[in-house]
Amino acid sequence: MGETYYYVWEFVTSITIIVLVVAYIVHDRLTLKYEKLEENEKNLKLDRLSMMTKISLGLMAFLGSLGWIYYMQTHTLFISPELEGFHNLVPAIVMGVIGLIVFGGGIKKYFQAGKQPSLNRKA
Repeated sequence: MGETYYYVWEFVTSITIIVLVVAYIVHDRLTLKYEKLEENEKNLKLDRLSMMTKISLGLMAFLGSLGWIYYMQTHTLFISPELEGFHNLVPAIVMGVIGLIVFGGGIKKYFQAGKQPSLNRKA
């Protein structure tokens, strides 16, 4: 079962790195695109981009942690039962808490943005 544990960690690490690199590239490209806009429109679009990035990454981290916890509860990964315990779930729980914090920050920005004038409204 030791090799299963290795492959799970390899998969989780690889997917995390790929998601973060793609998110960084998309965020960077959109930021560069928005830099060419006029100041007011640029600020609104950058705020929206920041909000959507936080919501997306926070939700993915939280859902990933739920999947990780589910997998750890349904599969035996260790050679001996003595090595199993709550400490196996701690990384997934930490990832879920971080995901909720980031997601909460994005949702907070979302509701704050609802109180501000947007680009679509004509005054």
